[in-house]
Amino acid sequence: AARHGLSVFGELKYKPGFQNFEYVNPEAPKGGTLRLWGVDTFETLNPFILKGRKEGWNGLIFDTLMAAAQDEPDSFYGLVARSVESPRDRSWVAFNLNPRARFHDGSPITAEDVVFTFDTLIKEGHPRYRIIFRDVAKAEAAGPRRVKFSFKPGFHRDLPTRLATLPVLSKSYYGKVKFNKTSFNAPLSSGPYRVAKVENGRSVSYRRVKNYWARDLPVNRGRWNFDA
Repeated sequence: AARHGLSVFGELKYKPGFQNFEYVNPEAPKGGTLRLWGVDTFETLNPFILKGRKEGWNGLIFDTLMAAAQDEPDSFYGLVARSVESPRDRSWVAFNLNPRARFHDGSPITAEDVVFTFDTLIKEGHPRYRIIFRDVAKAEAAGPRRVKFSFKPGFHRDLPTRLATLPVLSKSYYGKVKFNKTSFNAPLSSGPYRVAKVENGRSVSYRRVKNYWARDLPVNRGRWNFDA
């Protein structure tokens, strides 16, 4: 049966219908500017390839299939995927996507985007993806908003939750933009912030997406409060 969350240990702290994580203030005001410093430079806004030193705040702009809870170990709840299914033997996992999920250009996030992301990261991405997902036999779209990952023989306790952290890239966007190259151009993404300004190798400015599709989901309520 489909579940609202996924845990390595089976039990979930937050029950279906929860409103927000306990460690956030759901009424937190929005606004203000957050400035953070770094001691190094960067050579690309593409965090998914081996080449180039990376800018380190990509979690702001890329949504993942599910979002981690910070007050329980290895547990994830619906974000791009609103529910998840896995059999007792964990031989596969299927994510059912939220029909509201959108990229910043308004285009819907589909199962084809998820399969494209997985296949592209394995073939052209940083070698870590081939290591982390080495026991995934196949990724397939089982419908417009359902993606299934089948596993190689063996017991893979952590693999479903590793897949829950998969960022989702736009297949259409990368049909026009080369994936495996360094670039200071901000890629199309779907997260709570978008890149507003880049000083090559010096700084990156982000701005909160006011019409962010997932702003009212339980995993986001009370979070992502600074404007820039």
